[in-house]
Amino acid sequence: MRITVIGAANIDIITKSKSKIIPGDSNPAEVSLTAGGVARNIAAMLARHGEDVSLIAAVGTDPFGNLLQESCSDIGINTDAWIIKNNISTGVYLATLENTGELYAGFNAVTAAESIKTAEITKHKKIIREANLLILDLNLSEKILATVLELREDGPIMVDAVSVSKVKRIEKLLDRVDILKMNRLEAEHLTGITLDTKERVKQAGYNLVNRGVKRVFITLGMAGVCAVEDKTAIFIPALPIAVKDVTGAGDAFTAGVALRLEKDLRTQAEYGVTLAAEHLKRKV
Repeated sequence: MRITVIGAANIDIITKSKSKIIPGDSNPAEVSLTAGGVARNIAAMLARHGEDVSLIAAVGTDPFGNLLQESCSDIGINTDAWIIKNNISTGVYLATLENTGELYAGFNAVTAAESIKTAEITKHKKIIREANLLILDLNLSEKILATVLELREDGPIMVDAVSVSKVKRIEKLLDRVDILKMNRLEAEHLTGITLDTKERVKQAGYNLVNRGVKRVFITLGMAGVCAVEDKTAIFIPALPIAVKDVTGAGDAFTAGVALRLEKDLRTQAEYGVTLAAEHLKRKV
């Protein structure tokens, strides 16, 4: 399957405390620096599963940009369509994790994806149109999202919501989306429904389906995931595992859903949960 992924590629700097974090104090920790970004993470997982993946991302000419491009090429991601600029800084995501692996605080400076211009994306219309699956993350501006969807013409489109602050970028384009993956907070923000019961989670899913999305996946942390299409809503429980690091688990879920593109709703959701669980077990 040929897959084109468009969105953020950045450097992740992850700090994991060795004990429960004491605010205002100096906490012993482990620190790692790795390639990251929602679109890059999804592309990497798909490439490792043998898929033919092209990634379109914007980076600077700084050392972080070079590191990202090299790391992607090393695992088989096609980077020929990267947008490399000397007037931007490559994105950086900084996360502080509790000793349990849960996110304590996250900070992002990932505006590179938002710097993409219409002319820069239009010249890559061939790999956008010819992909068997197009995956977008909402680090892209609303204008570029609309441009990409217009260029696509035909074929399945999958969107990862990324964050509460960016989820409404897709609001006016929902009727073009085949698969929408979001977490509880993002779904609440987009639908205006408080997801404090299973019935309300289903209600939010149906809200989005009624607005044009074919399949909706709402991840609920340790409560698993709710998957919705047409008149069907199902809950898939999370797998019982010892969490090492939550960073990128949602991206792993998205990749799992993509890898089961032609399967039924339950199979897609279950494989997404499986890949997310495998990711959660890794060390930071």
